[in-house]
Amino acid sequence: MTPDQTRSWRRRLRRWATRAEVPEPQPVTLRQARVYVFPTRAGFALLATLLLMFIGAVNYNLSLGYALTFFLASIGMVHILHSWRTLTRLQISLQADGEAFAGSSAHWQLSLINAQMLTRPAIRVLDAEGTELLYADLLPGSTHTARIALPCPQRGPQQPGQLTIETRQPLGWIRAWSYIEPDAPHLVFPAPAGDLALPMQAGEQAENGSGLVAGQDDFAGLRGFQPGDSLRHVAWKQLARGQGMLTKIFASSQAPACILDWHALPTGMAPEARLSQLCQWVLASRQGGARTTLLLPGGQTGPGQDALHHHTCLTRLALFGLERHDG
Repeated sequence: MTPDQTRSWRRRLRRWATRAEVPEPQPVTLRQARVYVFPTRAGFALLATLLLMFIGAVNYNLSLGYALTFFLASIGMVHILHSWRTLTRLQISLQADGEAFAGSSAHWQLSLINAQMLTRPAIRVLDAEGTELLYADLLPGSTHTARIALPCPQRGPQQPGQLTIETRQPLGWIRAWSYIEPDAPHLVFPAPAGDLALPMQAGEQAENGSGLVAGQDDFAGLRGFQPGDSLRHVAWKQLARGQGMLTKIFASSQAPACILDWHALPTGMAPEARLSQLCQWVLASRQGGARTTLLLPGGQTGPGQDALHHHTCLTRLALFGLERHDG
């Protein structure tokens, strides 16, 4: 069996062991039936030791040997109960956090919610590869929240996948664990890449080069009156106060703008490379505060220059071609 087949069978087994429809609605509650227990290496070593002690006590008729063997065995039985109880009824929730780009890591806010009045020590959260994402001790009635990162190899909606919640407390002889697969999609944008310059289109600008002009949008300040300025934009109140002729300036829609056109990219460029170049341009235009129009096959977005508009552009790039595939 190849390594890929082994991983596939392992994923199927874990999904069956999850005992829930996946992805699961949040918060995920660990029911009693989905918490498993099994001895660790230390637990198996203890079992072997207890077997040898029992054989020795039988052969030599040692009353103290019997007592010690059954005393340690009873501690192991109590250990099973404590480990299982540590995870039972624990609640877990995840929420996508920040922006994510293909080829890097996506982040989630993971919360462990202890609504019961018992202490839950040494809880670990592992990803599908067994990498530890979180370690926490939960006090009664407390919540522990941490930021976790998972790889996102491709663009589009990505779920956090299967996570393992486990503990080996109090003595490390028994491992209690459960599998979860919460419904917490994170939208992954294309990887920003490309060496083409941002296609800027200069609009009407003031001579001071500020990119602000006399207009009818958001008020941005005052500048000295210049021949040709409209009298409607003269700051008459300031003039009455003896401050001279001043003109109101606004953040105008004629500020520097850029049109990001799918069809303007070089012929022969692969679709994913086009998306990466467009993504890099959107990020550059957002950083520069330019008005942006995104032209993709099937529609136009913009123009606009606020944070919501640039997020909409990135979302369209992330989902490009995937909507038709899903439909």
